[in-house]
Amino acid sequence: MELKMEAIYNKTLSATALIGFIAFTLLSMKTSPFSPEPLYGAITFSAIMLMGYFLTNYLLSGQDPALFILSSFITQLGLIMLYRINPAAFSKQINWYAIGVLTFILSSAVVRYCIKIRINPYFFLAVTVMLLAMPLLFGVEKGGSRSWIQLANYSFQPSEPAKVTFVLYLAGKLKHGKVENLLRLSAEILVVVGLLTLAKDLGGAMLFYLAAVALVFAATSRIDITAAGLAAAGIAAVSGYYFFAHVRIRVEAWLNPWQDVPGRGYQIVQSLFAIAQGGFFGTGLGMGHPEYIPAVTTDFIFSGFSEEFGFLGAAALTVVYFLLVYRGIKISLSAKESFSALAALGITTMFGLQIFTIIGGVIKLIPLTGVTLPFMSYGGSSMIMSFISLGILNGIRQSERGEEADG
Repeated sequence: MELKMEAIYNKTLSATALIGFIAFTLLSMKTSPFSPEPLYGAITFSAIMLMGYFLTNYLLSGQDPALFILSSFITQLGLIMLYRINPAAFSKQINWYAIGVLTFILSSAVVRYCIKIRINPYFFLAVTVMLLAMPLLFGVEKGGSRSWIQLANYSFQPSEPAKVTFVLYLAGKLKHGKVENLLRLSAEILVVVGLLTLAKDLGGAMLFYLAAVALVFAATSRIDITAAGLAAAGIAAVSGYYFFAHVRIRVEAWLNPWQDVPGRGYQIVQSLFAIAQGGFFGTGLGMGHPEYIPAVTTDFIFSGFSEEFGFLGAAALTVVYFLLVYRGIKISLSAKESFSALAALGITTMFGLQIFTIIGGVIKLIPLTGVTLPFMSYGGSSMIMSFISLGILNGIRQSERGEEADG
């Protein structure tokens, strides 16, 4: 059975590399005269992916190969779109991918052997608070939120690693299956959410809060606490509409973007036009106009992808994301220890909420929130922390398989 699954994984990996070569060849043919540079990108990506895959198989016994293959496939689609839109961004992103693969291997190994170490959950809470306080003290504002730290020519979001430490805090706090002090837990969660709100990172605040509510429900099965938490989220959303001008702008643009197309509705209108232009089969790689979409390399990369790959391509991408979330849930359900199960579920929930939020925002299902699409959107901190998060899931899977082998 294992040999059969390994053969399937190898074929999937080969298909992923082939898709990349075809796409980058099309981009080479689009230029006049023919340029081999996109093919160098395909070769570089395939080399990193294959090396990462064989290293994980060699070094990480009992791992889940699907995590690496699915995330690499999504990353490749993002790299194809980035080269199509901005070759300079592609060059930086492929370096982040290489670092992400390395951190995936390292985090898998660390979690595999250190998951049993008992760490006080308040250590993770302190790290989370410190990370989220950094932008308020030393950060710069981008896109309306003060959630970035600038170092020379590089910038990163401390909220990305804070997602992991926050989940580990909650997993440690709830591992006994009960809430010992509801008022204290609520206050601690609100401190974290409050720091994100002060930074005007309301999309991040929503992700952290909903992930906390989901974990509390999963750990305790308390419907009353969950209902109260969701009610509080609704009250906070309404309050945010009245207290934050940029929230009002986004909500009004969501409700009726056509009333001010050149202004507040410009982003979502261009996104909808691009998706509509793609139709069922897409305009074809290199044949659309994703450059008309604001922030197309970050927040709206799904719109650019939908324009050139169509509804079929966008639906296929959504299915791949679904499979990635499914693997995370499966790892959570297979974990025997509650801390590991809750940590895996929390990381998977963060992924799922982030994917739903950004795709729902660009198709006008929900208001835009400004979060990135994991593995596809341009950005080093998002790429690396996404791979570290998967590495934690992989380490939990290895730990469980190792115990089964020892038993």
